[in-house]
Amino acid sequence: MIELVITDLSNDNEYELPFLSIQISEELNTGKDCRCSLDFYAVEAICSKYGSNTLFVLTSGIRRVTVLKNKLPIFLGVITDFNISEDNSGGKKIDLYAVGLFNLLSKRRTNAKRVFTQVDAGTIAWTLIDESQLSDPPYSDLGITQGLITPSVNRDRTFRFANLKDEITQMSNKNLYNGFDFEIDNLGKFNVFYPTKGSNRANLVLDEQNILNWGVHKPLIMNLTNKVYVLGTGYNDDILYRMRESSNTYKQTFKLLEEVLSARDIITTDTLDDKGDKWLQDYQSPILGLSINVLDGDIDILNYEVGDSMRVKILNVGIDDEFRRLYKRIIKIDTNGQIIVGLDLR
Repeated sequence: MIELVITDLSNDNEYELPFLSIQISEELNTGKDCRCSLDFYAVEAICSKYGSNTLFVLTSGIRRVTVLKNKLPIFLGVITDFNISEDNSGGKKIDLYAVGLFNLLSKRRTNAKRVFTQVDAGTIAWTLIDESQLSDPPYSDLGITQGLITPSVNRDRTFRFANLKDEITQMSNKNLYNGFDFEIDNLGKFNVFYPTKGSNRANLVLDEQNILNWGVHKPLIMNLTNKVYVLGTGYNDDILYRMRESSNTYKQTFKLLEEVLSARDIITTDTLDDKGDKWLQDYQSPILGLSINVLDGDIDILNYEVGDSMRVKILNVGIDDEFRRLYKRIIKIDTNGQIIVGLDLR
């Protein structure tokens, strides 16, 4: 059973609303978002029972969105956009857009200067969130709490009016070799995983028995790099930079392929090296990407998350019972509660 619940955070009033469709997108080290389509007249009828109306319930202040499957949350966020449209027959549809709590951190900044010296990277990330939530109480509290902070790598960082979402992402495995994976889960907890999030789900198999359709993508020479220059702080002859390169085996296959990365706020060579090494890890060799659609229930969305690895068997492209890691998941729910799940694996 799928439920859509809207909560008025000023008084904790909850409204369970019928929906036409829901789409939830979640990506490793990126965050979550959600789009809901609703029938205007059905929503207005429910709001009127509470002596209110659709515009007030959905738009008059910060509104939390919770999507639940079998009473367990599969999305937690806040409404960011609201649209009503009318078709030729007079039907009215509401489109709600919501972002997960991590994406809200794009609207938060550090102080004029915040310095960390040899502090664990995950601790830096949580400290930025915690200090922001305590900066202007009660208005600054987003309801994010500390979860699991797995010790990772000590780093030096200096922030000046920095965007919290961007800075946390920059310290993660999305940007750095030897970074960390992170999430704000569906209970509002900020978790850091090192070296990576997830596990091998040996009991979850994607094959011809449950795959609706699939596609593969393999980026080749114009998407590859085997030597990279990472530019840090400074200018002209005083610029700090590092060169990182792959082994000659990669160059022999596709010839020399160079790239320049800009990290102009970085003052430590270790971080420049990690940024360059991460780029090579992702782009020194073609990586086969898989896009697979499955029906929920064959493999229940409550039993796996982004970061987990699943067994895949698609013999047409030479994949015979191999573990592939899940990087992105799109959950599409129709008005009857049927769920189709799009999986991006590598």
